[in-house]
Formats: sequence, C-alpha cells, structure tokens
Amino acid sequence: MQFPSPSAQLSAHLLATFLFVVSPVLSYFVDRRLLRRISNSRQKLRFYGYTMVSSWAIAAIALWITGTGPLFFPPTPSGRGLPTSARVLFGALLAAFFLLGLMPLFQSLRGEKYRAAYARAYYRSLDEASKILPETLEERLWFSAVSITAGIYEELVCRGFVFRYLDGIALHLPLIAVLLLAAASFGLNHIYQGKTGVIKTSVAGIAFGGLFLFTGSLLLPMILHTAVDLQTVFILRSPSPVEQSSQQAGPETK
Repeated sequence: MQFPSPSAQLSAHLLATFLFVVSPVLSYFVDRRLLRRISNSRQKLRFYGYTMVSSWAIAAIALWITGTGPLFFPPTPSGRGLPTSARVLFGALLAAFFLLGLMPLFQSLRGEKYRAAYARAYYRSLDEASKILPETLEERLWFSAVSITAGIYEELVCRGFVFRYLDGIALHLPLIAVLLLAAASFGLNHIYQGKTGVIKTSVAGIAFGGLFLFTGSLLLPMILHTAVDLQTVFILRSPSPVEQSSQQAGPETK
C-alpha cells in the first residue's frame, strides 16, 4: 500500500506501535484498574463512555491514515482463489464458529429458564470482568452502544488496519502470519479481562480475521461481531412480569 506522504507512513507506524505495544499496557494497568474500581452504575457508565470515546478516536485516526477503501478490503483477494474443497472446509468451520457464538441468543429465545442459565454462565465465565455487564435499563442501552462501537471499531482497526499494516506497509508477512499476529494483538488488547478473556478474544480474532479474508470484505465481520456482542443485552435483560410470575408459579404447580 502506497501512502501519499512520508507523514502518513510515519503515522501508520505510530498507530501500529500503539496497537501492538501501548494499548495492551494501558489495558493491563489502566483498564483493569478502572474495572476493579467499578462499584456502582455511574462508574460503569463512565467506563462505557471511556471505551467508546477512545475506540472512535483510534478508528478516526486509522481512517485518516489510510482512507476508507483500503480498510474495508483484505490486502489480497479473498478465499475464492483457494481450491473448492478448501473453501468448503474453511467456510464450514467459520459458519460453525459463529453459530456457536450466537447459540446463547438462539437458546435464550426458547424461554426464560434458558436465558437465565446463560446469564449465570456469563457472570461465571467473566469472573471479575463481569463488573462491566449491564444490569439496569440505562446500562443496557449504553452497553448496546458499546457493542455497536466494538463491532465497527475493532473490525476497522484490528482487522482492516492491522492486516494492511502487516501485509503491505511494514513487514510484508504471509497472510497466515498476519492472521495469527493480528489475533494475538486483539487478544492482548483485552488483557483487562484476564487470561481467559485474552484466549477467547484471540480465538475470536482468528475467526473474524478468517471471515474477513474469506469474504473479501469487513461488512459481514462487522455485522456478526456486533450481533455477538449485542446478544448480551438480550440475555441479561430483566425478565418480564409474565415471565417472573410463571417462573414463580412453576414449582407450585408440580
């Protein structure tokens, strides 16, 4: 990828340094500290606001450096160049991953007991990071905005920009190395969520990066990323009065 000026190339190197080095350090020392200090709704909302402001600022910088076009498409043609058998296998694996990722939503639609079970599982799996989960209506509205922000920002920057940088701006790495390094960076930027969070987001980074390469566009990764995050709002919603009364009446009728 060619830049119109040396200043744009320098800006790309600086942004990459921030994403690979500075941001994980901030995630560990700043975000984790902010997370641990959350003890009420107001502090949680401030954390949401801080996340959105910083995310959109970084996305704007990435768009200013490269322009919109290059970030929305992978550095090389999509998986259409692969043999048919490899495309089918790769596509099946990606489909299975995202179906599993949205399974909490699909299962929760079956009834309140399924939704409640997944809500409890969310809190157990996130451990200390569960402090960021929304509990009130206001928090769920803000968390929805955070989910949309993450779906756009993380795909634009952690896939679009990072893939372009590693493949054509800096190291000229093969795509498999680009995919793995981008996923590792994505995971480390979530280090405030602990070791489990790093592992989960790294695996998700591989899947979203693979989908980016396979489809040749960021559109589907953005949509699925947003959907996976937004399902949390539905799963953690308060049960309706009808659901609460049926839940309470259930054991008495047995």
